[in-house]
Amino acid sequence: MAFGKYLRREREERQMTLTELARRVDISIAYLSRIDRERENPPPDRLMKALARALDLPADDLYAAARRLPPDLRARTNDVIAVYRRQYADRAP
Repeated sequence: MAFGKYLRREREERQMTLTELARRVDISIAYLSRIDRERENPPPDRLMKALARALDLPADDLYAAARRLPPDLRARTNDVIAVYRRQYADRAP
């Protein structure tokens, strides 16, 4: 699922409007709307964390939806990939 669709789904499940979420994370409604409609790339880390807090979601879930590693794992990308490959080596097609 694309990031904007994921974000919209989570927001709507919480019965939160675009206006309310934009206010909570201190961004413009227009910018959030563009993210929501897939007209913007997933936002920078600062905003990802703010969105996670505002929606009461684990930040890692938002990063996964954005198909991006959280900042604390980026420096260890090789380790993350190695662990993933070891974990899923037996499941390869």
